[in-house]
Amino acid sequence: MVELHNITITTKKDDRTLIQNLHLTLQTGDKIAIIGEEGNGKSTLLKLIYAEQMIAEYCIYEGNVWRIECSMGFLSQELSDEEKRRSIADFFTENQWTKELVRAMDDLGIHALDSDKRMGVLSGGERFKYRFLSLLAQKPDVLLLDEPTNDLDIQTIEWLEAFIQQTAIPVLYVSHDETFIANTANGILHMELTKRKQVPKYTFSREPYENYITNRMSHLNKQEQISRKQASDHRKQMEKWHDVWNKAEHQHRNVSRSDPRLQKKIKSLKNQRERMEKASETFVEAPSVEEASEFRFDSAVHVPGSKQILDFSLEGLQIANKQLSKQIHLSIKGPEKVAIIGENGVGKTTLLKKIMDELVQHSSFKIGYMPQNYEDRLNSTQTPIEFLERTGNKDAITKAYTHLGSMKFTKDEMHQPIQNLSGGQKAKLLLLKMILDQCEILILDEPTRNISPLTNPVLCRALTAFDGVIISISHDRRYLHEVATTVYELTSDGLSKIKYGIVATWLTLLFEFNILTLISYETYVERAQ
Repeated sequence: MVELHNITITTKKDDRTLIQNLHLTLQTGDKIAIIGEEGNGKSTLLKLIYAEQMIAEYCIYEGNVWRIECSMGFLSQELSDEEKRRSIADFFTENQWTKELVRAMDDLGIHALDSDKRMGVLSGGERFKYRFLSLLAQKPDVLLLDEPTNDLDIQTIEWLEAFIQQTAIPVLYVSHDETFIANTANGILHMELTKRKQVPKYTFSREPYENYITNRMSHLNKQEQISRKQASDHRKQMEKWHDVWNKAEHQHRNVSRSDPRLQKKIKSLKNQRERMEKASETFVEAPSVEEASEFRFDSAVHVPGSKQILDFSLEGLQIANKQLSKQIHLSIKGPEKVAIIGENGVGKTTLLKKIMDELVQHSSFKIGYMPQNYEDRLNSTQTPIEFLERTGNKDAITKAYTHLGSMKFTKDEMHQPIQNLSGGQKAKLLLLKMILDQCEILILDEPTRNISPLTNPVLCRALTAFDGVIISISHDRRYLHEVATTVYELTSDGLSKIKYGIVATWLTLLFEFNILTLISYETYVERAQ
């Protein structure tokens, strides 16, 4: 239905190749996830497939995109300013009332599509519902989805998983949500930029995500072993050759230059070296892969377990005179890691901001904040180095460079305006600021939403080891399992801690669906207890 032939994409600004000689055919029944580190061109590829002019401003491409008599529905990562000003009804001017659309409306709790409410005033999850329904209303032959789960609550994510599993429509999507990918993809397109982001490579495999990761690691380990053994054997052969050569050279210089046997031996040794050098050209290369970023919180940061961090109460939670929740109470002691879940539009982000205001006013601890909208904390005209280090201290600047390098920023990215960075790079920048400032309390609104599937486990391990306090909103099921020590649900009736029985049932279901692959079920039960 869609075929990419020999696609190469290069950025106009710095002439950097993001994708080279990509071949891909999208067929009926395909559910292909595009994965890779931040800034690798995943969204750019989706845009190219949908309409070439979408990337014309910042990229050039070679090759062919063949769309064989098919219409495509494209869900972009963000709404444009013009789309935010449009009403809900404006998105449904050409409805095709299909059974799939009506069923999806029922499932998502949407009863009408003729509202004059503007998209810009809706929550991220509400926007997704109407935008996704508008795609179904166009009756597309192919769906292209860019980070569809970013703003969704767990219930809506699970609905989308079921939809993708059951639909006959081919789906090509970018996602950083490991669990979502594991539950939906039957093929993986892995895009990498190796050798300090200078050499692009891609891997396409028609297999589930977990199989791909397992087989990839097995292949890389085998390749590494073969490469090391060949290099070691070659080194030993060369050492022996040098010993023989040195003796022959000594004889040639000091014993007899005219001895024909010695001349023959020297010629034989030269031929032998040529053969070994030629053979080394066919050796298996050490695997060149794009490595995950590193997150290292300072081990000196510590919050005592007996310390009361927060005792927060709120009679009512409101937005624009609309009451969202009531009788909220949250008490936190010591290095607790709290996660808040809840349906879209219930007021989680509003609550998190109020908690932060309370801590800023009454806490003596250093506080770091990652908002859902990164631009609330980032000056888009600054460079990453300028954002991280304003004192001009040489050692501090060197430290900032080192940390940015560990998070796979190139020298060019360290010195370009933040507005040019990807969402994942902006997220890393905010986390890095907290690390360098040695923050003791981290307030995080969806911390993993733009972090790649390969780096996300690294971040989760770092946050788990962090000996300070974390207060977060998350619908990332891996994050909830590995990082959160306490999970609360925000509803219209207040904030309630999820009891052990509920968590255990939830974990059992997830385990049965083969999602928990890195930590055993027993570990989760023990932690929940």
